[in-house]
Amino acid sequence: MKAGRPYFFEIFTLANFLLLLFVVRGMTTMPLSTLGVIAPSIAGLFLLQALAGVAIRLALAARKGTARELLAVYRSKGWLIDTLRLAVFAGLWMHTYGWIKLMIPLLHPRLFDQQLWNLDRAIFFGYSPNVFLVTIFSAPPLLRTIDWTYANVFFASLNIAGIFFASAPERRLRIAFMNSNVLLWLIGAWLYVALPSLGPAYRFPEVWLPLAPLLDRTQTFQRLLMTNYDAVVSQLRGVRRPFIILFGVAAFPSLHVAFQMLAFLWMRRLTSWGGIVFGIFAVFIFIGSIVTGWHYLIDGVAGALLAWICYTAAQRVPAIRA
Repeated sequence: MKAGRPYFFEIFTLANFLLLLFVVRGMTTMPLSTLGVIAPSIAGLFLLQALAGVAIRLALAARKGTARELLAVYRSKGWLIDTLRLAVFAGLWMHTYGWIKLMIPLLHPRLFDQQLWNLDRAIFFGYSPNVFLVTIFSAPPLLRTIDWTYANVFFASLNIAGIFFASAPERRLRIAFMNSNVLLWLIGAWLYVALPSLGPAYRFPEVWLPLAPLLDRTQTFQRLLMTNYDAVVSQLRGVRRPFIILFGVAAFPSLHVAFQMLAFLWMRRLTSWGGIVFGIFAVFIFIGSIVTGWHYLIDGVAGALLAWICYTAAQRVPAIRA
């Protein structure tokens, strides 16, 4: 790709941000007015991940005697400019994603939780996968373990993948992963709008409320997100309440599962350890999302399929094809 030409993820992010501004016109101008708050924070986090990855890679390269060559790549004008572009658009696409998800109750108020629950039962021979897996993992030590590790595994995976790809010395790899990642989250966000749902723990609380002492962390976070959701819905009644932009609520598809699958697909072709680690992460998040009530079974299946589509699509972009 010639220097200075826009990457796909830049064009796609800008297009989605403009689309967001168009669909919320007359409702709110906050996606534009809050841009200077959220986007720089995410961009700064991306730069910190890149810096951490650079330090780790240089330390490993020093043991092999190749640190000088690697440092030359990191000091090159092209790598530094790409890093800045990646950081800026990481902030913009995350801001755009957050606002699309947050605006779901205003853009499409109808909920499809019952339909998703019924679809799950149809797939699972008339039995709810959520109820089935909650029963299978009902032993208190298992539920407490899932409760404690679910969010930790998810956020750890975000950081591991972020550090790995943000610091990659190869331009094609960094751009290709970013293309697929932006596709994943922004397409996923609009699928949220197309098929709104809260998730089984919200729609069918009778399954999970008796387990509150064993799922304390999960249910605390679920209450926090629902409070935020209610604050957004209150806008429909003209009641102004504070809310957090990145605390939207949506279930279909599961982007928790989707990101693990996307990272797995990339990692397995790059490192043996990465394929194993993210393969385990993907399975754990898929099962954990059902057990904790964040998602329906079909959410995870759709998320995994979306990840494969975005991964495959990224291979088709000529500028970054390996």
